[in-house]
Amino acid sequence: MIIKFESVEHTLGNNHFYYDFQTDSSITGVFGHSGAGKTTLFNLLSGVDTPKKGKIKLDSEVLVDLVQNHITPGKNRNIGYVFQENHLFPHLSVKKNLIFSKPYTKNKKHYISFEDVVSLLDLVQILNKKPRQLSGGERQRVAIGRALLSQPRLLLLDEPFSNVDCSRRKQIISYLLRINNHFQIPMVIISHHLEDILKLTRKIVIIENGRSTASGDIFNIIKNGEKPELVRPKKFQNTFEVTLTKFSKTENTYNFLLQNQTEIKVSDHSKLLNETLTKGTKVQLSLRPVDIALSIDKHDGTSVQNQIKGQIKQIIYNNEGIFCVIDCGFELFVEISQGIINTLYLHEGLEIYCQIKANDFDVVHVFDKINNEEESKNLSMQNSEAFKLTIH
Repeated sequence: MIIKFESVEHTLGNNHFYYDFQTDSSITGVFGHSGAGKTTLFNLLSGVDTPKKGKIKLDSEVLVDLVQNHITPGKNRNIGYVFQENHLFPHLSVKKNLIFSKPYTKNKKHYISFEDVVSLLDLVQILNKKPRQLSGGERQRVAIGRALLSQPRLLLLDEPFSNVDCSRRKQIISYLLRINNHFQIPMVIISHHLEDILKLTRKIVIIENGRSTASGDIFNIIKNGEKPELVRPKKFQNTFEVTLTKFSKTENTYNFLLQNQTEIKVSDHSKLLNETLTKGTKVQLSLRPVDIALSIDKHDGTSVQNQIKGQIKQIIYNNEGIFCVIDCGFELFVEISQGIINTLYLHEGLEIYCQIKANDFDVVHVFDKINNEEESKNLSMQNSEAFKLTIH
């Protein structure tokens, strides 16, 4: 889905906002400091607020065009909105919160069922509970489920990780990938945690002081030296979609194939991995730039289980440090130092080995095995767009 803001201006009191960007990813992240204007962007897109000037489009449909005096009412935009505060009804059970929008969807095509939402978000055990009896992560899942049951064509999520701890954030990331994969619903996600956004997508819109100041692939933004004071390379996440080949009981590792057919080993420390996973299962991994070591030669007899050959494509000097981009058939973003550059005589074009320990990979999500041929085709098309680097 293409989301386009053309010279959109808005005013709230003494605060002025200006948005001009286009994004076409199945998942888009909106990143910026608190108070930068991210939620205002959502309010304009969803129809909660109306801008003073400009045009807003979803694909070929014009939602707002103030030159033509055209404004599509929010209720007719078919956009699901998960607010930061959840806004669950405290007097209703989880089940009644979920089905609250049912009377308002009579004239919509129902492609998301109650049963699917309950199953995908693991809500069956809490259907009869009230919101006050739920954890922050559970409340967030209920709010997402309620938005899905409004049968939206686009889902907006405002700070879905804000009220949960680190382990719950990982869980919500996995749920969001599951939803995006299963229902094929485009999502736009606000967060001031860049590392969380990057486990979901590399396509972002940056908001600063009420303005959209950059958009596109975060990797390109970093490589081009844009927004160094806001986009911190240390927060970057290398992401991969890999294919399971086998589990080794002797080494307690899972073997996966990367897109370039390189085999890697991942330790069994993640709760998302288990021995019941079948060969061919797709898994999404992430890896921090600091967790990749470099070597001129491939070494035998080392405790480092993964050595991936590549070529240095670019060396980047940033106010946070020094980084390099390595082409391994896919690109890896690696944190280095001047000492490493001097010792290994690093330069662009040099062939190098990336050394990665099996337990440094973070397992983000395990995709459900798809048997239906048409669904597999749709997923493949989505992955080629959303995971452009490796599959992300």
